[in-house]
Amino acid sequence: MKKLTVFLCLLLTVSLCLASFASCGEKTEDSSSEGETSSEESHDASKDFPYPDFYEEKTLNILCVETARHTYGELQFCPEEESKFTAVNEAVRARNDLIEEKYGLTIQLTPVKYPLTELRNAFESGLSTYDLVCDSVDSMVQSVTESFFWSVDDLLDLDKAWWNKEAMDSLSIAGKHYFLCGDALITDDDNTYLYLFNKQMYDDDQTLKDNYGDLYRLVDDHKFTLDTFEAMCKEASHVSEYGNWDFYATYGNLSHAYGATILVNGCNLAMADIDDSTGYFKLNVDSERGVEIFDKVYRLMSNKQITQRAELIIGQGSNPSSYGFAELEEMFVNGRGLFYNTTSSSISILKSMAQGLSFDFGVLPIPLLDESQEHYYSAVNRYQSSVIGIPVNNTENLDATCALLQALGCYSEDVTNAYYSQTLQLQALTDNDDARMLDLIYGNRFYDLGSMFNWANGALIGFYGNVIANSASNTLISAWDKIKDAVANDMQATVDAYQKSVT
Repeated sequence: MKKLTVFLCLLLTVSLCLASFASCGEKTEDSSSEGETSSEESHDASKDFPYPDFYEEKTLNILCVETARHTYGELQFCPEEESKFTAVNEAVRARNDLIEEKYGLTIQLTPVKYPLTELRNAFESGLSTYDLVCDSVDSMVQSVTESFFWSVDDLLDLDKAWWNKEAMDSLSIAGKHYFLCGDALITDDDNTYLYLFNKQMYDDDQTLKDNYGDLYRLVDDHKFTLDTFEAMCKEASHVSEYGNWDFYATYGNLSHAYGATILVNGCNLAMADIDDSTGYFKLNVDSERGVEIFDKVYRLMSNKQITQRAELIIGQGSNPSSYGFAELEEMFVNGRGLFYNTTSSSISILKSMAQGLSFDFGVLPIPLLDESQEHYYSAVNRYQSSVIGIPVNNTENLDATCALLQALGCYSEDVTNAYYSQTLQLQALTDNDDARMLDLIYGNRFYDLGSMFNWANGALIGFYGNVIANSASNTLISAWDKIKDAVANDMQATVDAYQKSVT
């Protein structure tokens, strides 16, 4: 788990230091702690790092997403000659220099738009060109039936603090882990969903302040639930000056069709996850708990007097877009939304706008189902959030690759801090409460396997969004009945293909 809280306290008074790579900062072993601080005292990295200081010199090739597709696709692994992200760039350079000096390992990048497509072509051509592959989580997970990647369970110690073990467990199949996420990557954090909120709008509404108090305390007290969120949204919403619920009205909840899935996931429910008894998939949509959760989500997301969705305002903004996301952002920027569902990458985008914002905004996790839920959970953007894996045709460099992965995790603390500093903190957030919220969000990342696979021609991915489109009634069960057999059949086909691929 990546920790900002202690770091931010120092950051507000001391500039970022890039000279601390000689040792790894000690990190908490509890990857699901919520907002707790911990000592960041340095210690001998050899206590955590399971490889000797000297390693045979190797140059390892990482196939990754190019910068044009993702800001940090390349930069998280190698420094650029010139970069607008100076702090991150220099931190990556210092980390890589340390790894090369201590272990003889040098990184070479092959950046492409779609790494999995390139890997597939390499396999078909019989080439073993790449030592590591980093691509979007949906592409990587879908490839599991093609036997592209080593199971890392016998190769790496996955209990090290720099791996996000709970998140990785949710992507395991038949008890095996093929993909990694955690401190070695930036692209897993940069595309995690959260809520931004307009601090001025909240503070100016005395009813909200009287009823709910400080929002950060509300989160800390485990009272930031769906019911509370809905009630706050009702209070904050009002019609436009022309008396209409439209692009110019003000809403408590600015969201989008997939936001329904994000809210369901925030209640610790996936459309499909791993059945502990079999190690394979199970569907949860029409389970008793699944129906209960979606009832609450439907009530919020289908109410057009509480929630404005991107797909309903396509083309209505000053910068018309094809999907309505630019319009949704414009509404938030212009003060017409209390809560705004987006990914963490939006934070620096909003703060770097030429005209700037007329208000401060804060960060909150996705709401709980109720106060009995143990943790807050925040889903990822399946198309952008990344994981990393080791191709099975990497045999000659396998030991060195494992050493590199552990080193990238162990020695990336300053890279993480630079990312927080440059893109989230110095340019965006100056409140330690917001830092704690980001700790909580990144420490409880949520992967929904139902959104990763294109079962039933992708019908499951947009399922909840299609149901909330009918604002007259909740058709969850009847809509599910239409696709459940196709989903179940394709899910079983995935299991069969996987079992065949590993035998």
